[in-house]
Amino acid sequence: MYKIMKKELLAPNIYLMDIHAPRVAKSCYPGQFVIIKIDEKGERIPLTICDYDREAGTVTIVFQTVGFSTKKMAEYEVGESYRDFIGPLGVKSELVEEAAEELAKKKILFVAGGVGTAPVYPQVKWMKEQGYDVDCIIGARNKDLIILEDAMN
Repeated sequence: MYKIMKKELLAPNIYLMDIHAPRVAKSCYPGQFVIIKIDEKGERIPLTICDYDREAGTVTIVFQTVGFSTKKMAEYEVGESYRDFIGPLGVKSELVEEAAEELAKKKILFVAGGVGTAPVYPQVKWMKEQGYDVDCIIGARNKDLIILEDAMN
C-alpha cells in the first residue's frame, strides 16, 4: 500500500499528492511516469512524475479529475493508501541524458499549459539544480487554472 502524505488542491479539479513510494522515488528522473491502481477493482491510471524526494521516499503526482477513476482518487485523503504505485516507467527526459557541455551552450524555454505544467516542472527543477539557465511560460484558459507558478521560480 502506498500512503498519501500530502494532498493539495492546486486549481479547480486539479490535485497534487505526495505518495510514499521509496523504491520509486530513489530511481526516478524527469520525464518518467507511474501507474496507479486505487484498489483491487480500480483501473490502471498512468500519471507523470511531477516531483520526487529521494530522502523522504515520496513521489509527487498531479492530476485533473475528469473521469470516474480520477474523481475517486481525489476522494482519498492524507493517511489513506493506494493499492499499487508502479514505476518509474518510460524514458528519462533527453535533457537529463545530454552531455553537460552541450546543454550549457543552449538557452532553453519551456512552454506549459494547465495540468500539462506537471510534466514540465521536474525538467525545469532538474535544469536549475544542475545550474542551467532556463525560462518557462505557463498558460491556461484562465488565471485560476495556472498551477506550479511559484515552484517554477
